[in-house]
Amino acid sequence: MTTQADVYESTASFAGLAERIQSAQRILVTTHRKPDGDAIGSVVGLCRGLQSIGKDATNIFIGPIEHGLRLAAGDIELNILEDVGLPKEEPDLIIVADTGAWTQLEALEKWLRERRDIVIGLDHHANGDDVAQERIVDTTAAACTQVVMELFEEMGVSLGKGRNSVAEALFIGLGTDTGWFRFSNADARCFADASKLLEHDINRYEIYRTLEETARPPRMELLQRMLASIEYVGSVALMSLRSTDFQETNGSSLDLIGLVNTPMVLEHVQASILLTDTDPTVTKISFRSKPSMPGKPTSLIDVNKLANRFDGGGHVHAAGARVFSPLEDVKARLIGILQKI
Repeated sequence: MTTQADVYESTASFAGLAERIQSAQRILVTTHRKPDGDAIGSVVGLCRGLQSIGKDATNIFIGPIEHGLRLAAGDIELNILEDVGLPKEEPDLIIVADTGAWTQLEALEKWLRERRDIVIGLDHHANGDDVAQERIVDTTAAACTQVVMELFEEMGVSLGKGRNSVAEALFIGLGTDTGWFRFSNADARCFADASKLLEHDINRYEIYRTLEETARPPRMELLQRMLASIEYVGSVALMSLRSTDFQETNGSSLDLIGLVNTPMVLEHVQASILLTDTDPTVTKISFRSKPSMPGKPTSLIDVNKLANRFDGGGHVHAAGARVFSPLEDVKARLIGILQKI
């Protein structure tokens, strides 16, 4: 089992990474498995920006990728590892974006380890490993696309305009990782960066509709079953969806994006957790939490710390883990931990 590094922080400067990028021609960009909007936005934005300065930039994704995100990727071809296999040509440089955790790169781990001297990283998560010896880790960024944006500012790369621009891809990451600017990570820097991106003539409603209003009917059936399973452990809403639920609704894990947040509308709920086992041998845990209640700082539930207990990670208010144990066993262990909070 791969364990996280004791210290996961920046080991390079933007100027240093810019120099490595400028000296490379064939660049491969990748991210964590089952990429979300920030991962897609970071990779697509990097590819568009690097191609605009004459680099041979391509990507590789560990799937699956949700339908709306495929649409949002626009003119960039998404190379899915499960479909195309490992890269045929050797890159001069590999950029790993929006993760630094081997557990999120399992399908590429061996290939990446064999090329560690050409791997650099861009991330905003608090936990990670030594995937990239040279990396920028900015935990103050609401989204990894903000880190990409700062890198491109250093390099003088244009963000373009309108559809299929670098700005559009970066906005996708910023919008989705802040819950469309509703989450507590949507700070002054976030809104300032969003404003800069909107100056590049991108259509924010079209982006939102593509990502949030193109769901399949099974999403509603899974939502119904998820809410029917809800249990409260103190101020935590705990929910489960089992493999039979996915089979009976013809749904998939891609239909669940954002559903874990649903119980957070309740006043007494400080955190929401969803356990799923689309593969009966693997339990996925999605964690979300609110900021502390006014005047009650101890009400904060740091879900990153909870995820760490299951070798996962993320942020204070959003984290995840994959556990190679049956769902009921994971649930029992989780309840035991929650009862002690």
